[in-house]
Amino acid sequence: MTTAYILTERETDLALLRALLPAALTSDLVFYATRGRSSVYSAAGTLLSDRARPVVIVLDAETENAAEIQEKISLANTLLLPAAPLNVPFKVLLAVPTIASILMTEPATEELLKSQTNLSEAINHLTSSQIHILQQHPLIQELIEFLSGGARQTA
Repeated sequence: MTTAYILTERETDLALLRALLPAALTSDLVFYATRGRSSVYSAAGTLLSDRARPVVIVLDAETENAAEIQEKISLANTLLLPAAPLNVPFKVLLAVPTIASILMTEPATEELLKSQTNLSEAINHLTSSQIHILQQHPLIQELIEFLSGGARQTA
């Protein structure tokens, strides 16, 4: 049974999130990649209202400006709140500046990125120790917390 949905704008973002989330959490998740920010919000609204399951959206912030990031989160919440049934949690997470930049926080994975021809190959070559280190990234921790907490209670 589906416990929650994770939505992003790109397949490579989903691949990275799948690689970094603990397997115990991903078995009952459904991952969706859409084509752009507006379609992410539309898909999330539909999933919230039709499926009544928790939804988490993970997007690129495309900025490091805290005020702009907060404004984007506020706008997303304003768009999704009317679609969310009572007691069905949703969360909007913005990766600063991008989801792929998570790989740049660890020197070994930064080198891995340089040695691969594309992001997908780099993700496929992550070692278990690199994954463990990257799982400590604040965005991944927040995602794990949401999926372990509120999302599990609703399912």
